[in-house]
Amino acid sequence: MSSSTSRYLQLRPDNVDPDQTISFKAGHPVLSFTIQAQNAVLDPRSIRINGDLSVFRDNQPNPTPVAAGDNPSINMDNRLGIFGMWDQLVIRHNKSKQICENILHYNKYMSTYLGMTSSLSDLAGHLNETCLIQPNAESMFQNVVVGGLKKSFSCHLPCGFLQSGNAINLMPNSFGGFQIEIHLSPDSNCLFSRSSVVDGSIADAHYQLSNLNLSCEVHDIPADQMAQMNSQTSGALEFNSISSLYTSINTSNAQIQFNIGLKKLQSAFMTFVPSKNINTLVENGLATTYPSNLDNSLVKFSRVQWLRGGKKYPVEFDMEGNTTLPGNSDLVAGASKFVTADSQLAKQFAQSVIPEFMLDRTSFSNRNLNRTYDLDNAQSISSYKTQPDGGALFGLGIRYSQYQSGQDFSNEQWGCSLDSNLTTDNPQSVYLFFKAKYVLAWNENGVQIIR
Repeated sequence: MSSSTSRYLQLRPDNVDPDQTISFKAGHPVLSFTIQAQNAVLDPRSIRINGDLSVFRDNQPNPTPVAAGDNPSINMDNRLGIFGMWDQLVIRHNKSKQICENILHYNKYMSTYLGMTSSLSDLAGHLNETCLIQPNAESMFQNVVVGGLKKSFSCHLPCGFLQSGNAINLMPNSFGGFQIEIHLSPDSNCLFSRSSVVDGSIADAHYQLSNLNLSCEVHDIPADQMAQMNSQTSGALEFNSISSLYTSINTSNAQIQFNIGLKKLQSAFMTFVPSKNINTLVENGLATTYPSNLDNSLVKFSRVQWLRGGKKYPVEFDMEGNTTLPGNSDLVAGASKFVTADSQLAKQFAQSVIPEFMLDRTSFSNRNLNRTYDLDNAQSISSYKTQPDGGALFGLGIRYSQYQSGQDFSNEQWGCSLDSNLTTDNPQSVYLFFKAKYVLAWNENGVQIIR
């Protein structure tokens, strides 16, 4: 479309209050935008969600802004910024209302994705300006949360449908328009106390979005190409997408198995958080920490196995954590605590999120991966809420494809076996993310996802 004319659209949300605000607290958990069918071609990579964010301590008729000296006070996850409010992303075909892509636990996925693919300069630079992301917890509190002032953002939406590079023919007889739905996260899951204290003064702490719009770039179709573009009544779009599952573990020998039904699985990874930390203003339910025991000490993995159909795959050996090596135990009286992360598990985790040859910047380091924190500062070491290099960033993962062809799990069960020292009654939530190649076939009747 080199000879076409570019236009920039600015679209209002489908559903906002008369005062142009929206919040989970006010009973509006879904933010929706519709890009209507028109004689143009859309570059979906140009889509941005724009607006203002405000954070308040209570839910009074005139909500109280957060002040720097408040005790207790609240904060947001600094690595996520505005993405902490996006709980689920849904893209629908406008004519048929069928789903083109759906990513559950979107903010949990983005916590890992942003940590792996963004340097500290990114977190303090352009992501700070566009997505309200900050390099550490204190700058998040001072620059975004404090004051109740409207903080402007203009964020992209990383997902396969929008970021694959496929142009979308918006003509009514072709693919046509589509809807973008963002399900908002509960206030209690994306806001949390800076300490471990919550009282009545922040029990109704909440966020509010205002002045929202979607902007994008479209290219008008020249008159001499109109007939050709109008004849494109069917086609297919190929992209990588994320499927998400949730489970929990509460044993030293955890067996996780699912029939995922994916034919071209690229990789799989998982992150952890104590189940008691989810949807509570006391703790950060979006943090990507090590699992923990009831005393809030961090769990150590002694053995990890990746399975397909109950057999080890793609590696045919057990991965033993570095805490099993002689001299690395911290059980000896008077010995300092062993805090070094396992390098083999760390490399596999990074490769599962994005292949090494594609990774040119990251904030994944031994400073946010090691075990130098606990879950409530009970052992007089630093809290997980204030970890350096963007915050705690632990997970387990495995890459299945060297050349992005993927592995077939459509008829065999996916599984993972974990041996650890999780010996107390402290359930751990596990968020599983599967990256696979999808084909979105479409015609005049609607769309179909081929996994």
